[in-house]
Amino acid sequence: MPLTPVDGEPDPDGDDCVACGRCCHHGPQTVHLLEADEARMGERLLPIYTELQDRPPHFRFVKNAGERCGGLDVSVPGRYPCAIYEVRPEDCRIVEPGSPACLEARRLGHLGKSVEFKRER
Repeated sequence: MPLTPVDGEPDPDGDDCVACGRCCHHGPQTVHLLEADEARMGERLLPIYTELQDRPPHFRFVKNAGERCGGLDVSVPGRYPCAIYEVRPEDCRIVEPGSPACLEARRLGHLGKSVEFKRER
């Protein structure tokens, strides 16, 4: 599952995020959707990129078989763009470049257990 760790500080504006992609490598049922996320994704994308839990409370998550986010485009080696970037869930929008979660993912080669997604300013 993990990628090779990345050394150095990330670009604070996120310019190197697509070359990194470590925060998008994580376990299943990590990225959950809120109602606003579901509305933003729309009926066409929801069945392609998400799955609904089969037991209560029936949360919806971005698909992930245990290696990486189902929205991650890995078609070009060494590049990790998000196929659903414009409509990505709030869970993804809060991971800021340089935040503890970002730095942890870069250090480990995947997203770990950090709950601090915003960077200190």
